[in-house]
Amino acid sequence: MNDSLSLLLSDGRWRPLLLGIATFLFATGLVASLMGTRTAHAQSEGLSLRSVQRPVAVSVDPTYQVYETEGGQRLTELSTRLSASVPVTSRLTVRASGDYARMDGTGLTQVGGLTDMSGLVSYAQPVGDGSVVFSVRANAPTGKQELSDTELETTRFISQNYYDFRVSSFSRGFSLAPQVTWAVPLSDRFAIGIGGGYQYHQGFRPQASLDEDYVPGDGIGANGGFDYKITEGSALGVDVAYRWYQTDQVGQTPRFDSGSRLAGTIRYLLRSGFTSVRAVVRYTNWEKSEFGFRRQSSTLGQVLPRHGLVLTSYETRLAEGVRLQLRASGHWYGETIQESPMGDRKILGRAHVSPSFEVGDGLILEPHGTASFGSYLSYGGGLRITGTF
Repeated sequence: MNDSLSLLLSDGRWRPLLLGIATFLFATGLVASLMGTRTAHAQSEGLSLRSVQRPVAVSVDPTYQVYETEGGQRLTELSTRLSASVPVTSRLTVRASGDYARMDGTGLTQVGGLTDMSGLVSYAQPVGDGSVVFSVRANAPTGKQELSDTELETTRFISQNYYDFRVSSFSRGFSLAPQVTWAVPLSDRFAIGIGGGYQYHQGFRPQASLDEDYVPGDGIGANGGFDYKITEGSALGVDVAYRWYQTDQVGQTPRFDSGSRLAGTIRYLLRSGFTSVRAVVRYTNWEKSEFGFRRQSSTLGQVLPRHGLVLTSYETRLAEGVRLQLRASGHWYGETIQESPMGDRKILGRAHVSPSFEVGDGLILEPHGTASFGSYLSYGGGLRITGTF
């Protein structure tokens, strides 16, 4: 899908269904937490399951980001994310999150509001020597409705692929994405995995001036990879993922065809005691996209940039209840058909630091800061507060 398109409110006919889904997820989380409390009480006089029972986690994360672009434009975003993770059982987990965001920029209209709510339900089932993971991602269109043309222009700048704004749009419409992944060890050092999934999109109105629904194209994908255990404390992994999207439409009229995406990733992990070091190399290739259908003459061009990534991270325990995570990455984005400087090639570095402090029983404070330099300059930070029970 074209990330530069700012998508808005979905078809209102889905709202009763989505409210039902939200109610179900909330009830599931509530029941799970009550069951967890009851189980802990029952186990207090016998064998404890605490070592294998993951806690319920709820976090809030206000973050502020500033970008100084190549064209001398200043873009800002203040967002707050609320998320929850509920382990219903040792195999079944429910996660949900949503944001509030306020976007602004030089010569742009300020726009703010709630975003969509997203959820994930995953279930792991042992099969022979391996395991199968069934998951379903859902996006409920609860975000800000019907942006004006000037508000949509603001989100168009914020949503450029090469920026790292946490919220790039307020709504992308209703979507449902089931996926199945199977992994199995072939030896005590070597394991393989394959998977596949489908993403369904419901039509919605991306802006107030549209007379008909914008219908994003459905996507289908497959992935595969392997992990190799080098030593007791180190491992190497390789993954390849392919995804193909159908054509976006407005009503029954073609509007945009993003083409397919192919991504390859190499991962390395080294662990020693309370310290872990990770390295990732990834390349993502987008096909040339087809557009211009409204002019009755479709055109091919590189709308979505190719992306190369090299990343390293370091995480360690500094003291009891105190941890530190450092991350550094280099990025390359290919040229696109957009006018200069937005469409120019981008090369940049990014640094991230995030200590964490356990304060009291089940409360974690994680201040975090990020800075980027190169084709543009950016900085930002926030405070993630997580409670577990």
